[in-house]
Amino acid sequence: MATKVCVEVPGMPAIGPYSHAVQAGGLLFVSGQPGLDAATGQASPDIKQQMRQAFLNLDTVLRAGGSSLDLVVNTTAIVPDLANFPLVNQLFAEFFPTAPPARMTINAPLPKGLQFSIGCVAALADS
Repeated sequence: MATKVCVEVPGMPAIGPYSHAVQAGGLLFVSGQPGLDAATGQASPDIKQQMRQAFLNLDTVLRAGGSSLDLVVNTTAIVPDLANFPLVNQLFAEFFPTAPPARMTINAPLPKGLQFSIGCVAALADS
């Protein structure tokens, strides 16, 4: 019988009633991670720092859920302002330097004036 395990990461920001991640079928499904600092709950006004924080939050949730950046197979990124798309590419190259995952980038508004969010699907480390 298939199982579903919700992963909650204490102290990590969440803007709504959802799990940070869910394990099922040997995969980890990570909700969109905003560029909010876990300690302050605030986003940096600097777009690059806000994006970097989102990637760091993604890494934290992946590790808490039994995976890692190296095991990410697919990402979904939301970018409200496509003028920031070159920064998205720069940070993807930094955080996924080899064998990057598949990616879908969506141009859409985000809550609270956020400028970036990234979610993913990753293999579990022990699968």
